[in-house]
Amino acid sequence: MSADQLLITLWRRKWIVLLTVLVATVATYVVSRQLPKVYEAEATLFVGNRTSTGNDFEAIQSAQVLARTYAELIQSENVAAQVAEALPGDETAAEILERTSFRPISDTQLLVVEAEGDTPDEAAELANVYAETFVAYADEELASETNGEVTIADQAQPPGGAVRPRPTLYAAVMFVFALFLGAGLALLRDRLDTRLGSEDDLARELGVPVLARVPSIARRRLSKSREQRFLEAFRVLRTNLAFLSPEEPLSRVLLASASPAEGKSTSSIALARVMAEQGRRVLVIEGDLRRPALAKMYELDAPSLKGLTHYLALGWRFEEVVHETPVPNVYVMPAGAIPPNPSTLLRPESLEHLLAEASEWADFVIVDSPPLSAGADATILAHAVGTVIFVVNHRRGSRTKVTAAIRQLRQTEATVAGLIVNEMGGSENYDRYYGEAAPDALPDPLASRPGD
Repeated sequence: MSADQLLITLWRRKWIVLLTVLVATVATYVVSRQLPKVYEAEATLFVGNRTSTGNDFEAIQSAQVLARTYAELIQSENVAAQVAEALPGDETAAEILERTSFRPISDTQLLVVEAEGDTPDEAAELANVYAETFVAYADEELASETNGEVTIADQAQPPGGAVRPRPTLYAAVMFVFALFLGAGLALLRDRLDTRLGSEDDLARELGVPVLARVPSIARRRLSKSREQRFLEAFRVLRTNLAFLSPEEPLSRVLLASASPAEGKSTSSIALARVMAEQGRRVLVIEGDLRRPALAKMYELDAPSLKGLTHYLALGWRFEEVVHETPVPNVYVMPAGAIPPNPSTLLRPESLEHLLAEASEWADFVIVDSPPLSAGADATILAHAVGTVIFVVNHRRGSRTKVTAAIRQLRQTEATVAGLIVNEMGGSENYDRYYGEAAPDALPDPLASRPGD
């Protein structure tokens, strides 16, 4: 993924990043505010050397070494046990050592005793008792051997604030961490998301423009206004197709889809209808020899109709397999008899001859192909026709399947001119618009089996 694609993905999933950062940062701050407060107090010891030397530098060096030695000895369990006895309560030596730490200050004769407590007074008391206990211990047990003496240089005072927790610091650290976490979740969500996304996302990812946006229509019977709203999307498609190649207008296109129920066959019929409105003779060829539906959608007597299989397999004349439809200037070549293996009939030379005759006979030819998931038929037809309009259902389509299908079409050297995106906007069910026309109209050529 390039840097540009990464930024685009993060922007598209910005709410995941923002919510992750917000929730994690606020939760960290709130939880840390609820944690028990810990206070820390310090008592400072001065370690001196009783041995008199003529050289002050050597005396200081000797005292500093002695301070480091005492910093180790002060951590012994013997000293901690004496501190535990001196303090109220029943803490053990091990528990005392857990709440204390010791450090010599570099290049000095000072030794710092740090103590923690649940209250400021408790922390100061522990630090002072520990310091006093060690002074007595050093004087009684160590002075004769080390010639050193320990005194309290500075007693511990109750601290003004807690050292832990630090909600602001924790929240700031979590903010930075949550940025990376949110970005990771956004990228993961984008990778796992099979939905098509917005039109801009779809067009950018697939590298093809959206030529038509078809609205959702829910009613079984279409009113005139709703029917016109639906057909207007295909009039826009008709205009866009004219602009694709103004010098050499398209004379034939293939409508393909990745999966069944994307609205491909209905789109073929709607496109044919708006093309015929301009007075052109339009032929719709049923390329789906596995689950043909065009004859039924046009309310023709499907079982008795001769069609594409008769032309390809039996050599019937072109005019014998082309039939009128209820829509003026629109003709259909149905599938005909369903063959056992459709791919064997779709030979390149036969298809080339068919399309040449069709283009000479009609002003515009639309080939309705089977879904690419159904087998090799669609890619064979795409190679023969040359120009493909890809149909996707915005509510049901899978981005992974659509991307794979378009990649498959491009391998046939066909040109994917653009997309028809069905069910754009609204919550209505696109399949339910199939039905009869108003009484004063011709039989509705949009009637079809659900989902096709």
